[in-house]
Amino acid sequence: MATQLIRAQVMLDPEDYRRLQALANEAGKSLSETLREAVLRFLDEQERQKQEQLRKALAEMRQIREQNATRYGVYKGDLVNEAREERERQMEDVWKQWS
Repeated sequence: MATQLIRAQVMLDPEDYRRLQALANEAGKSLSETLREAVLRFLDEQERQKQEQLRKALAEMRQIREQNATRYGVYKGDLVNEAREERERQMEDVWKQWS
């Protein structure tokens, strides 16, 4: 747990407050500690869900890439260098025109 805490006011439904207080009492913890633990679990779960969504998206992208490679093949050349060489040829042509 963090060494420095920030005070925050939270408004709870009376039934939720009663249930949270009962849970804290059963665990022998303060209401604040129980609430901090609940918030931490919630935030961890949100992060886990976000990471899972990203993993699924990457898996789908990988599958699409594999399908495209199967359907169209894979280009074996070096597109970056080929584009750079083409641009250099174009620049040379322009210089020759102006020289």
